[in-house]
Amino acid sequence: MSQTIFETSQTTDIKFVEHICWQMLSDAAKDRKHPMHTVVIGTAAGALAHMRTVVLRRVDIETRKLYFHTDIRSAKIDQIRATGQLSWLAYDPSRRSQLRLSGPTILHHGNELARLHWEKTQHYSRRCYLLPDGPSQPLMHDVSEVDERLSSFSYSKEESEAGFDHFVVVETQVDSMEWYYTYSRGNRRALFSYHAGALVSQAWLTP
Repeated sequence: MSQTIFETSQTTDIKFVEHICWQMLSDAAKDRKHPMHTVVIGTAAGALAHMRTVVLRRVDIETRKLYFHTDIRSAKIDQIRATGQLSWLAYDPSRRSQLRLSGPTILHHGNELARLHWEKTQHYSRRCYLLPDGPSQPLMHDVSEVDERLSSFSYSKEESEAGFDHFVVVETQVDSMEWYYTYSRGNRRALFSYHAGALVSQAWLTP
């Protein structure tokens, strides 16, 4: 896909734009070097919005679903449970494209889908789930001890299975996607709405 694909006359075709947006996300989930491989997710807690950068692990274009992995002990778990919603932000500077997505979100913990994702998780990626304390907890000992745990790969695959108890797959069923494109010849913005994975409306918006 050309870096200048959105600078062609095809950007007047809103169906083409929607197709390329999802293709970018799908490519990003498979390519660590893709600008959208890391995305920002937003949760709400009281009057505050909380943003975090996560790795886009999987994109299902047919069902319009996005996935990332996290620890069941993370603070965002309670925030997701409280609202049942999640917002996503992805940006590709080479294509001058920002994507804002949102939708109902569920957690997969200890179930078949979580196991499927866990089996595909690399050995080195499992070390974070093996820590005795969850993310953002106050350290009761020297930080170097945590560094040692995170840099050590001496555990076997069998020993790493203990981390599955803390492993969660977060799934968002996208019901809204907004594309914003910045270009010297004219910015563009489009909104796409979905229901149960099906596109139900699309519209150009004022940039």
